[in-house]
Amino acid sequence: MAGGSERLERARLSLNVAAALRLAKRKYSYRELSRATGVPAPLLSRYVTGKSLPSPEKAVEILEGLWRLADPRRALAERMAETGGVLDTSVVLTEPLYLLLVTLYYARRLQGKRITRILVPEASGIPLAASLSLALETPFTVARRRLGLPEEEQCSPGEPSFCIPRGALGRSDSVLIVDDIVETGRTLRALRMLVEEARARIEAVAAIAVVGEEWRETSGVDQVDALIYLTKPGMKRRMPGL
Repeated sequence: MAGGSERLERARLSLNVAAALRLAKRKYSYRELSRATGVPAPLLSRYVTGKSLPSPEKAVEILEGLWRLADPRRALAERMAETGGVLDTSVVLTEPLYLLLVTLYYARRLQGKRITRILVPEASGIPLAASLSLALETPFTVARRRLGLPEEEQCSPGEPSFCIPRGALGRSDSVLIVDDIVETGRTLRALRMLVEEARARIEAVAAIAVVGEEWRETSGVDQVDALIYLTKPGMKRRMPGL
């Protein structure tokens, strides 16, 4: 059974990397892709056109090369430079190539973790949550400010208050929380309360960016895995390795 699961994961990686190559080909020439990945252009063409798929080992090499060429973290930093320091995650969340690369990044980092439900607050983090839902084959729930009748929803106390349908989380759930930016920690605290009230557990927290350290004390969550970490003042950045 484990062998079958491993084969499925390897096949999925090859398919996803081929999809990333097709998206990258819209922005880069075969020469640029070949230089970044170390794969000859004619072979890349076969992957892009679907005539063949990269082996799982070759897919890992190609993925690393695509990160060097089209690093979503660099795109975030460049957008911040353009906007005078404004953190705009839409540059990653609305561009299919970046979104797929980020999804594959987290899918690899979450390997071995038991995740039965993804929880995301409305609204900016929803694209990443939906993409991870497909990659991990795990359902996701959107926590909204208000859903419907009080008896039909479970809401976190305090402000901001987020609500999910009653029964969306259960005590057997192991939850991945997804958001675009973690800064004050107030939203993360509200989501943690929803998880705890349902007697579920938080397995991991994934974000596009983490700003400062205030979130840690406010949220009651120890660790957030992010693409880019920003420190105040001056918004200096730190980017984790792949």
